[in-house]
This record gives sequence, structure tokens and C-alpha cells, in this order.
Amino acid sequence: MEVDAIIKTSKEVRDKLKIELDFMENPIDATLDPVKPYWGKGEIKLIIIGQDPTIKNEDGRKEISCTLNLDKNGALKRYIEEDICFSLGFTLENVYATNIFKYFYTNRPATTFNVMQSHLNENLNLLVDELNQFQNATIITLGEPVLRLLAGTSSRVRYFWDYNQETKISNGNYSFSLGIDNLLGRDFFPFPHQPSLRKTFYKNHLNNYINFVEKVNKRGI
Repeated sequence: MEVDAIIKTSKEVRDKLKIELDFMENPIDATLDPVKPYWGKGEIKLIIIGQDPTIKNEDGRKEISCTLNLDKNGALKRYIEEDICFSLGFTLENVYATNIFKYFYTNRPATTFNVMQSHLNENLNLLVDELNQFQNATIITLGEPVLRLLAGTSSRVRYFWDYNQETKISNGNYSFSLGIDNLLGRDFFPFPHQPSLRKTFYKNHLNNYINFVEKVNKRGI
């Protein structure tokens, strides 16, 4: 799918849900256009899936023109570019980044998870079509709400990073979400969102999990 077609379909999904299944606790905001995916100019080797563009700062929302703000320098871009891409041997030219929900809500939808669940199917259909053109790319998800939507409400990033409740560290038996076990129908690797790197567990085990991703890629999923 071309970017224009993705945005057109996202608007159609948004407007349909706005009419048929909007929620007073967190209405869809149809005053802003959906946010375009980031599409690197090189061979796409890495897909990054975020949740939505609805940041807390309402005035700042109208400044968002690209998924995950990858067109702007900032902490999130550095995390993706330097910590993840560079470690995997990629650059941003090899990245395709998109959100499950490309349009905005009135409030951050992670605070109303039931709304995201109710609006998932239509957005998921678009996401699957969108990613079908990149069959050989590695997929990662950013943040726990995305993971819970795609792999079940009980899913947590730390489970895939083999978190030990007693020692508060990882035993190193890392894993990923199999396509047969998630709604995306594709294997993917769950990553924490950038703010979660403040947590000691994720900060200390990020490089080890990236090494795991690299090893899986080399042997083939």
C-alpha cells in the first residue's frame, strides 16, 4: 500500500468508528489527520509498531507529522536509531514505522484500554494489509499496550525478556511472540517504549535482548 492509500483508509476507519462506535470516555478526535508512517528509502529490514500518536500535550499533537517522530531529533529517535537499529546493523533507511491507530483520540488511549480493544479489528485489518508488502522484515513492537492488543491482555514485555520475580533480573531465556499466537499473524519481538528504559531491568538487559533478536534473525525465524 502506498502512504496516501494508508492515510485514506485510516480516515475511513476513523470516521466509521466515530459514527458507529465512539466512546464518551475517550472520543476519537477527527480534527487532525492521521499520522503518516515512516518509510525509509532503503530496503526495509525492520518494522516498528507503535500504539497511536495521541501524546499528552494537546497543542503538540498538531506538530506530529510522522510516526514515532522519526523525522525529528529526540530521545525516541535516538533510542530507535542508536540503541536498536545500529545494534542490529540497520539504519533508519531500513525502517518502516507505523502505529496500530494512526488517528488521534481525545485522551491517551492507553488510559482507556477497552476503547482500543473495541476499535482494534478495523485498524488491525489495515495494519496487516500495510505490512504484507514487507514479508522478510523483522518486526518489533514498542510498549506494553501494543503487546497486550496483539498478543493478549495478560502479555507483558518482561515475560518475553525472561524476568525473574525473585532476583529482578533476566535468566536469559529470551523469547518472542509467534505469529500463530498473536493477532498480527507475524512473529514479532516486544520492546519497551523509550520512557521505560528508566527502569533498571530494561536498561540492563536491552543489549542482551537485541543480541537475541540478531541471533534469531541469523538463523531464521
